[in-house]
Amino acid sequence: MQRTFGFLGCGRMGGALLDGWLDAGAIAAGAVTVADPHTGAALADARGVKAGDREAAAKADVVVLAVKPHYLDAALSGLSFSADQLVISVMAGVPRATIAEKVAPARVVRTMPNLGARIGVGVALVLGQGEPGDVQAVADLFGAVGHAEVVADEALFHAGTALVGSGPAYLFVAMQAMADGAVAGGMPREAARRLAAATVRAAGALAGEPGAHPEALKDAVASPGGTTIAALGILERSGFRGALFDAVRAAAERSRELAR
Repeated sequence: MQRTFGFLGCGRMGGALLDGWLDAGAIAAGAVTVADPHTGAALADARGVKAGDREAAAKADVVVLAVKPHYLDAALSGLSFSADQLVISVMAGVPRATIAEKVAPARVVRTMPNLGARIGVGVALVLGQGEPGDVQAVADLFGAVGHAEVVADEALFHAGTALVGSGPAYLFVAMQAMADGAVAGGMPREAARRLAAATVRAAGALAGEPGAHPEALKDAVASPGGTTIAALGILERSGFRGALFDAVRAAAERSRELAR
């Protein structure tokens, strides 16, 4: 029997998951109800899902909780759940226990995905707490649109959120800067953007190979006395690595603040 899915909130992250799962055939449009006053109607027109209210979405077999953390209480106010339902949280910083208390007796699996899910190359943390069958089912669902990493310790979600959830933004800034540098060297703007994106995509694919290590890959590109090592010298003197290190730490700390 086809499971039904309800989205409580369907903004950028919820919409990315919806698009990715529909395109991958992991869920069926006719089995989805979206409760979002801002996007529901448009998604119904574009993707063939049903736009409904919170009560309708909360009746689904699987409820995807994709609101901003500060809207959590408002999103769940007045709703009731059953033990037959599974709630998947994609909210940053909100502990599983907090959600489980609010949706009891439904089962809960906490996740942290990123926007790559929209095109099938997402990355998601899946908390390995709860019923093993639920955890595996959620890992499979997110695996249908990219890579799903199951972690046992919820404390790791702070660093994972900083790396997985926020990480694409760091790379977008780097891509923009790389493209701007190429434009300064005479490259047409659109070509520079395409090349920057393709370069990052290639680097990610290489770094994802079994046994690959970023330092070894960097050394393989940086020939003695060549262009790459000259550029790396600038990055080192500018504190590039330290800035990224501090950025991930800052995002992790913000995740801890949200949890508190």
